[in-house]
Amino acid sequence: MMLTEIQKSVHSEFRKYLRIEEGIKGNMLNTIIDVTENKLPALIRKHFRKDFDCIYNDKYSIEEMLSISLQLKSDEEILAGHSGYISSKAIEAYIRFYAHKHNLDLSRLNVEDYIDNTNILDKDTNDILRYEGQLSETTVLHRKRNRAARQKCLEDSGYTCYVCGFNFEKAYGELGKNFMEVHHTKPLATYNEEHIIPQSELCALCSNCHSMVHRHSVALDVDELKKIFVEYNKHNI
Repeated sequence: MMLTEIQKSVHSEFRKYLRIEEGIKGNMLNTIIDVTENKLPALIRKHFRKDFDCIYNDKYSIEEMLSISLQLKSDEEILAGHSGYISSKAIEAYIRFYAHKHNLDLSRLNVEDYIDNTNILDKDTNDILRYEGQLSETTVLHRKRNRAARQKCLEDSGYTCYVCGFNFEKAYGELGKNFMEVHHTKPLATYNEEHIIPQSELCALCSNCHSMVHRHSVALDVDELKKIFVEYNKHNI
């Protein structure tokens, strides 16, 4: 398949990881790369996600890759089929690379939580049957936020988004009064214990901009997002 420049960069990183971190070389290295880029996407499109493109695309999260990997490994018919087993090994290798690249600890993930039964391919009609509403029990560890620090951030901002300048009260009247989200520019998860929160680490963002900051696995710097917003709207208004 033809790779974009960004995909070529990820290809090189993945190849280097396999060679240096996992000691895979020669024909086996070339086989895993070939399967990852060609046979694996074809298999995923056939059985799991019809619109799947290249695994090097940043739009595929670790959760989705874990889900596909687990479903693939649990389906004996797919494993026994053409390129099934080697494809399962290829996606496992890529998941390890992805975790290594983004400093994710796979041992701390309960991978069974990522088995996705909500999208199932109907083998008779080739349509995706989508289900939701299944009850599941989850235990979550939540870091407490400091409400006073959050409130001061909002008041200092005038309840106006730092990136795009949106103000909910101006858009929705009384309904939107005193509403805005607060973003931690340094994720709480990077701290090992309770700590003093500097006001400089809090930033008022509207829901859209907050979502864009967290669009990918590594949060985007708010100033970088503001630059993107300004540059794009400069040419598209």
